[in-house]
Amino acid sequence: MASDDMVMNVTFNESVPAGGTYANGALVWNTPHEFTIDFTSHRSPTHDGDAQDVLVVARMKIPTSAMFRIVQAMSANIDRYERQYGRITPRPPKEEP
Repeated sequence: MASDDMVMNVTFNESVPAGGTYANGALVWNTPHEFTIDFTSHRSPTHDGDAQDVLVVARMKIPTSAMFRIVQAMSANIDRYERQYGRITPRPPKEEP
């Protein structure tokens, strides 16, 4: 999104916590005009083992015209992260009993 040499003045809306909001998951879907991303915080599984409590902590609606640039910026940041800290290894999917 922003090049490394671009200067940006960033301000926060009063409703956005300055320290951020923790999310460890995301649900993504789209319409012809926008993408919606629900950032989620997953809690522990329920007692029956096949349902998980998920709390939506933020919802972003992004125009399709901006989504490609956002994905490019995220990909570039992941590349920089992996060069500095090592490869990110996703958790393997949970095996069914």
